[in-house]
Amino acid sequence: MDTDHRADEAWVLGVQRRLYQWSKANPDDQWRDMWGWLTDPRMLHHAWRRVSSNKGGRTAGVDGMTVGRIRKKGEQRFLDRLQAELRSGAYRPSPARRKLIPKAGKPGQFRPLGIPTIKDRVVQSAVKALLEPIFEAQFWRVFYGFRPGRSTHGALEHIRRAAQSHKRGGDTRRHGMPYPWVIEGDIKGCFDNINHHYLMERLRKRVADQRVARLVGQFLKAGVLAEEQFFRTEAGTPQGGIISPLLANIALSAIEERYRRWVHPDPTGRFSRQSILSAASSRRMWDRKAGRCVCFPIRYADDFVVLVSGTQEEAIAEKSALADYLREMTGLELSPEKTKITAMTDGFEFLGFRFVMQWDKRYGYCARVLIPKAKSRDLRRKVKECTGRSSTVSTLGAKLQELNPILRGWANYFRFCFGASNVFTSLDWYAGDRLWRWQRKVRPKANAGEIAKGRQRSSRRSTVRLWRDGSVEQYILAWTPVGRFRLAWMGTPHFATSSGEPDA
Repeated sequence: MDTDHRADEAWVLGVQRRLYQWSKANPDDQWRDMWGWLTDPRMLHHAWRRVSSNKGGRTAGVDGMTVGRIRKKGEQRFLDRLQAELRSGAYRPSPARRKLIPKAGKPGQFRPLGIPTIKDRVVQSAVKALLEPIFEAQFWRVFYGFRPGRSTHGALEHIRRAAQSHKRGGDTRRHGMPYPWVIEGDIKGCFDNINHHYLMERLRKRVADQRVARLVGQFLKAGVLAEEQFFRTEAGTPQGGIISPLLANIALSAIEERYRRWVHPDPTGRFSRQSILSAASSRRMWDRKAGRCVCFPIRYADDFVVLVSGTQEEAIAEKSALADYLREMTGLELSPEKTKITAMTDGFEFLGFRFVMQWDKRYGYCARVLIPKAKSRDLRRKVKECTGRSSTVSTLGAKLQELNPILRGWANYFRFCFGASNVFTSLDWYAGDRLWRWQRKVRPKANAGEIAKGRQRSSRRSTVRLWRDGSVEQYILAWTPVGRFRLAWMGTPHFATSSGEPDA
């Protein structure tokens, strides 16, 4: 069985490599025959393994089926029936079950989440395995959301590098900024309002197989079921679907295309000896020297910023032009209240981080990614909730096991920020103090000396005492390695690393 699994994965990888290499070499062509690959048993087995290994497999769609129930009835039987439905044309996607998820930090606000059936998830996973290599070969490097090997840290580092001036004055300090203004883009109800006709037009430019395109259109029109009421989906991509992030990226790539001259290697289509980076950056440099306004976008899913090199008036004009462009091209609207024009020296927040140009007396203006104070307050509130009076029935070891994942995840997310060490040290003291107060509530009759026995030498650093219960000890944020994120750390898709001829 393990041999069959590896053979299936190798076959799928070979297909993806072939699609990626073809798409890279033929950016204006269409692939005309994908249905055989989509309905191949090896592709369906690959998709099933992806879906069944996900924790979401325990959540049922409108048919009430979970991965566990399908396994009891027989995986192979399920996949054989699904293949027969696809090949006969009898397959139709079911409506997604709608569930409202509370928005973090926004009491009373909810995000609608669509939960497809397991059968639909398997088919979507198979479709994504074929579409992703085609479009990944054409996606530009200025957006990061829902792309293999890319992360929020890469997007922030890209902004930092673009905003950092390399020109120094006579005193060796940086006195200027390449982009003094930034447009903070916020699309109103992005995933709910993407125009289906526009999205399918972009899809068909690269995929000429009508059966695959028709299947994607059926997923878009499948509708949702909420409180036993059926609602049609005339626009948008259902959040929660496996294929939805890829479809949203296909639609929203129009944002980068507006700034093609400054982010694409050769907008004229002619051969250029320069790399993608140097060709685009050279045009940005020459346009700035010529006094022309240059705009540079960075996008993560539906969150994006546009760095503007001109005046505030030019930034205001570009914001208005961008709103008209998005409305005409995609049917999406920029939120007038949340789409702001901000000076780089005032700073802005993006993806949970704070970005600002700060004056340093040694180096001049420096682009820095900081931890917002609100995020530190949120972590303190979580720690306080975990160590409240309502949780005094658990042991110290159980409390540490509850608290450590929160601290570890927070530290790993913000470890690449400027000044992270000082923030981590402050939060370590707070977490230790809250654990002390929690112990006083758990053992009200114990004196301070008895409670202090819970602070023992760390197994990692014997000179440090911290809260510990057996092998479980308090996670120390300050021990998390900090530094600047490097774009070279970003991975490449597994289907993009092949060399030589395609093996499928």
